[in-house]
Amino acid sequence: MNFKTHNHINAKTTKRFKLYKSGKLWLVAGVTFCSFVGSAIINDQIAHADTVTVAKTATTVTRTTVSADSKTSNDSASSDTVSTTANKVANTASNIAHQPNSATTNLNTSQAATATSSTTTKAASSILSQADSETANSNTSQAVTATSSAATEAVSSAANQTGQKVSSSNNKSHEATAHTTSAASGSINQVSSTAIKSATSTENTNKATSVASNAAKHQATTTKKADLNLTTVTASTPETDVWTIGDTTRPRVDVVDVASYQSAMTQSDYNKLKAAGVKTVIIKTIEGTGYTNPVALAQAKMANAAGLNVDFYHYATFNTADTAQMEATNMANFLVKNNVSKKVLLFADMEDAKTYTVNATANLNTFWSVLNALGYTNHGVYTSNTYLYRDAVIKTVGQSRVWRAQYPYTPSANNLWNTDDGAWQFSSTALLPSGSDYTGYIDVSICYNGLTEDSAGTNTFSTPNEFVNQYHWEGNKLYFYGSNGQPITGFRHYGNNKLEYYGSDHAQYRNRYLTAANNQLYYFGSNGDAITGLRHYANNKLEYYGTDHIQYRNRYATVGNNKLYYFGSNGDAISGLRHYGNNKLEFYGTDHIQYRNRYYTAAKNKLYYFGGNGDAITGLRHYGHNKLEYYGNDHVQYRNRYYTAAKNRLYYFGSNGDAISGLRHYGDNKLEFYGTDHIQYRNRYYTAAKNKLYYFGDNGDAITGLRHYGNNKLEYYGADHVQYRNRYATVNNQLYYFGSNGDAITGLRHYGNNKLEYYGADHVQYRNRYYTAAKNKLYYFGGNGDAITGLRHYGNNKLEFYGTDHIQYRNRYVTVGNHRYYFGSNGDAVSTNQPQTEADIIGSMRVAQKAQQIVTVVQNGGSTATLKLWQKQGNTWRNLLTSSSRIGNGGIGNSHEGN
Repeated sequence: MNFKTHNHINAKTTKRFKLYKSGKLWLVAGVTFCSFVGSAIINDQIAHADTVTVAKTATTVTRTTVSADSKTSNDSASSDTVSTTANKVANTASNIAHQPNSATTNLNTSQAATATSSTTTKAASSILSQADSETANSNTSQAVTATSSAATEAVSSAANQTGQKVSSSNNKSHEATAHTTSAASGSINQVSSTAIKSATSTENTNKATSVASNAAKHQATTTKKADLNLTTVTASTPETDVWTIGDTTRPRVDVVDVASYQSAMTQSDYNKLKAAGVKTVIIKTIEGTGYTNPVALAQAKMANAAGLNVDFYHYATFNTADTAQMEATNMANFLVKNNVSKKVLLFADMEDAKTYTVNATANLNTFWSVLNALGYTNHGVYTSNTYLYRDAVIKTVGQSRVWRAQYPYTPSANNLWNTDDGAWQFSSTALLPSGSDYTGYIDVSICYNGLTEDSAGTNTFSTPNEFVNQYHWEGNKLYFYGSNGQPITGFRHYGNNKLEYYGSDHAQYRNRYLTAANNQLYYFGSNGDAITGLRHYANNKLEYYGTDHIQYRNRYATVGNNKLYYFGSNGDAISGLRHYGNNKLEFYGTDHIQYRNRYYTAAKNKLYYFGGNGDAITGLRHYGHNKLEYYGNDHVQYRNRYYTAAKNRLYYFGSNGDAISGLRHYGDNKLEFYGTDHIQYRNRYYTAAKNKLYYFGDNGDAITGLRHYGNNKLEYYGADHVQYRNRYATVNNQLYYFGSNGDAITGLRHYGNNKLEYYGADHVQYRNRYYTAAKNKLYYFGGNGDAITGLRHYGNNKLEFYGTDHIQYRNRYVTVGNHRYYFGSNGDAVSTNQPQTEADIIGSMRVAQKAQQIVTVVQNGGSTATLKLWQKQGNTWRNLLTSSSRIGNGGIGNSHEGN
C-alpha cells in the first residue's frame, strides 16, 4: 500500500524524500504510454487490477494515432490465438516489473513488447486459481474478460513495482491506479475460456458474465497497423532503494500490508515473515462501495496460520456524509458476513483526492459511527503529510492511532521518523526474506506504541458459540455476548437505570473510569455498574455522578439536607475559597460543603463572613455590573481610601464604597487612572475621549513635561497631563515640535508659507546657527528659528546670501536692489561689483554649473591670444594649463569644434 498523493518535487525535497519510490517512472499527464505486444495494446484507462469484473477492457481502444489498413477477423479464430495473445500481454508486464532501477527508460516498441511479461502470467494464474472453473465455455468475451482482468492486475502490479506513475490519480489504491490492458490477435473471433466466479461475491460473477456476454455479441475484431510515436519517459529521482526484510541497518519491520497485488504470496511466505520478526499483516478489504479484494480472506487466513496478527483497511473515496455511510455499510457487510472479530483493528485509508472536503472530519466520523453501531470500535487512520485534510482526519482517532506514510530515500534504523504516531510506513520497495516464493515488492512499517497489535491476534474470525445474550468469564475478565453470539463493546443499559461498559477488547470495565464522547466521564464500580451520587476516594477527595451516571464538572450539586457542593473542572469537589461569576467568592470546608451564614477565619487571622447565598462579604467583593467593594478585617467597608492587593495592585474606593474606574483628579493637579478591572494604571498609556493620550508613571500619577523613551524618542505632556501632538512646546527656552504621533521631531520641517525650521538630534530647534544638509547645502536659522533668505551681514564686514530655498549661495552672482554681488566658494561675498580673480569669473559662468573643465581664449591684441584650461576641484576652479595661441584678424570666425 503506497501513499502516492499529489506531491510537488523540488530540488531540495528530492534530497530527503522520495514521493513514491526512487528510480521510478512518472508519466506526464496527457501523455499516453502504449506498446504493441503482438497485437496487444496497453492504454491509460483506470481500472481495478484485482477485480474480476473487467470485461469492459475487452473493447477498450487505446488513445493513440492509428493509421493503415484494417482487416476484420471472422468467427473461425481458435482459442489458442487468444491464449497466445494473453501470453504476449503477460510477457510484456514482466520487464516493467524487472526494471525498477532504471533511471532513464526509453519505451520503444521492442522494450514495450517485453514490458508486460511474467508478472501478468503469474498474477493472472493466481487470480484464476482463486476462482471456480465450473462453467467453462468457448465464449470470446469471457476469455477476453479473464485475460483483461489478469493483464490489468499484472500491469498495475508491474507499475507498482517500478514506481511508474500510470495515471493522473496518484494514490494508494493499488487497484484503482492500474492500467487496463486489452488483448486482441490479428484473427480472434471465437475462443474457449472459463467464466470466472468471484471468490467473495456472486454479484461480481453476474456482472462479469453479463458484460462478457455483451462483448461476445461483437462478431469481428478489427486490428489496425499502428503508426506510434513512442514517448521516452525519464525518471528524475535517484536509483530505487531496494532491500530485504531482516536488514538490521533499516528500521524494524513490525508490519507489512498487502492487497490483491500480493495474491501470489504463499503460506511459506507468511511463515518467513513471522520468522523475520514481523508481527502484523494489514490487508485491504474494500474500496469505495463497489470493490472488494477477492483474496482478502485467503490472505488473512494464511497470516493467522503463520501466527501473525491481522488488521484490515478500507480505501476511502467518500466526500459526503451519505457516501461515507454507504462505504461504511459496505465495509461492515464484509466484516459481518465473514464473522470478523470485533477486536480487529480497522484503518480508514485517507489519501484519495476524492475525499478532499472541509467536512473531512464529520464524514470520517460518520464512517466510524456505522462501524461502532455494529461493535467494530477499534479504529485507526492511514494518511500522509501531503494529504490535504491530514489533521482533520487524524482528529477522529488521535495521533497515537495514526499510521503515517513517508518515505526516505534510504530508511535507516538510526533515523526514525514520525515517532509520535502509532506506526510509520517507511518503504514500499522491501523484498521478502531470501528463498520466498513471492519476489515482488512489499510495503513495510514500524509500530511505535503497539497500535497495530491492538487487535484480535490470530483469532481474526469469530465462530458462533453457545454464549447468546449472556455473560461469560474468561479468566478474570467478564464479557457479554449479544444476540449474534459475539462479545459486545461499548455501553450496555440494563435493569433499572443500570449501565455497564465493555472496552475495545470486549472486557467489562470495573473499578475504572471511562471518558466517552463530549468528554463525559463515567466510573464503573467493583460490580461493573456505573455509579451515581457521591464517591469518596483517595485522600479526602470527593466526586459526584448524576442519575445519568456522568461525572459533574464545573457545576453544583445539592445533596441531603440542602448541603451544597461544587465540583471543579477535574471533577473533584473543591475545598477552600472559590472565586466565581463576576469575581465572586465563596468558601467550602474540608468536608467540601459550602459555608453559609457563618464566619471563616483564614490565614493570618483574616476573617470572612459568608452570607445566606454563600458569598463572602469581607475582603474584595464583586457584585452587580462590575462593581467592587472591600471589607477590612474589622468588617468595615472601605470608603475614600486606597487598598493595595496582591502583586502591588492598587484600588481606590470612593465615597459610595465602590472601587472607581476611569480618571481621578486629586491633590495639587494630580491625576490617576483606574481600568475596568479597577486596578490603577502604572507605567502605561491611556487614551481618553477625543483621542487624548495620558501616560501614568511608576507611582500611578499622570506625568507632565518631557518624557524620553525608546531609542532617543521624546514626548511631552502639558499641565493638563495630555500629550502634545502637532504643536510646539518650550522647555527651558528650548523649542520642540511634537508631530502627529506625539514624538518630538528631528531634522528639517517645512511649514507655513515657504517657512523652514530645523531640529537637532536632541529634538531642540536650531536658532542663530548654521546647518549643513546633504550635498553640502548650508542653511542658517535666525533668532526665531526660521531659515533665513536674502543677504546676511555677519562678523567683520562679511556678507552671505540665502536663496528662496533657504540655501546659501556659493560661486555665483546675485543682484539685490541695484547692487550685484558675487559669492565665493566659502559663501562669502568677494566683491560688490566684480569677482577678484579669473577663477571667480569662471565659477560665475552659467556653464560652470554643469561642466568639470572649461577652456578660455583671451585675445591679447592682433592675432595673439592666451589659452587656458580650467578644471573644477571641489567648489574651486583651478588653472591646469596656460598657452599662447593665435587667432585670425577677424576673430575665430565661422568655425566649429575640431578646426
